[in-house]
Amino acid sequence: MYQRILVALDDSPSAQRAFGEALKLAKLSGATLEACCVVGHGKWSDNADAAFEPEPAGAAQEFASRSLDAPRELMREAQVPGTVRVIDAYAESVSAVLARVAEEIEADLIVMGSHGRRGVQRFLLGSVAESLVRATDKPVLIVRHDEQEQARP
Repeated sequence: MYQRILVALDDSPSAQRAFGEALKLAKLSGATLEACCVVGHGKWSDNADAAFEPEPAGAAQEFASRSLDAPRELMREAQVPGTVRVIDAYAESVSAVLARVAEEIEADLIVMGSHGRRGVQRFLLGSVAESLVRATDKPVLIVRHDEQEQARP
């Protein structure tokens, strides 16, 4: 089935859900899980009217490193082999970095979350998931975040 799975992480609920799916798949198939967080030195606000907000490189890198502690621990508990790392995108797009990493590690599958933005927000913010699907020839599993499901008790 799968031997090496790449999962893209950020601090979003959709990425957490995608990580859970990737961890299950890796455990079921005996695959190695490569979890990575791509740091792009900037952040678009969820507010479609807001502008691009540059982040200091060191702060973004430090935050990303801390946010990988939980996935690292979950992999250890599930006894799933693999690595967890932060990758600096510099001037590359996140999707280009993920496609390159998938190629380098010879991933059989890429798993990532989708925020499910539509309309103007999707146009302004772009879709990393859609860009990744276009940038790679690897299979991509996109896991949507369901805000309604999260709100249920």
